[in-house]
Amino acid sequence: MKINKYTNVVSSVNQSKQAKREVVQETNKPQAKEADKVSISKEAQALLDADKAAFSERVNAIKQSIQNGEYQVDPSKITEGLVKSLQEQKEL
Repeated sequence: MKINKYTNVVSSVNQSKQAKREVVQETNKPQAKEADKVSISKEAQALLDADKAAFSERVNAIKQSIQNGEYQVDPSKITEGLVKSLQEQKEL
């Protein structure tokens, strides 16, 4: 019977200690910093939108030519691109 009497006391002490630990952990957390913000001028946004439109047109044209079986791969352009890429990597 005496054990039950002390169990409640021990339980409340443990809860109190846990609550104190949680408060200490919260106060030790670094404060959140304000996020950086970037703004783009209207002219820059217009250029981006124009590039997106041109890119979409090109992609759609390539998709259409692939679907029609008309897309031709130029091996010399692929070779030139690979050589250029290797030269750029070599310079680094």
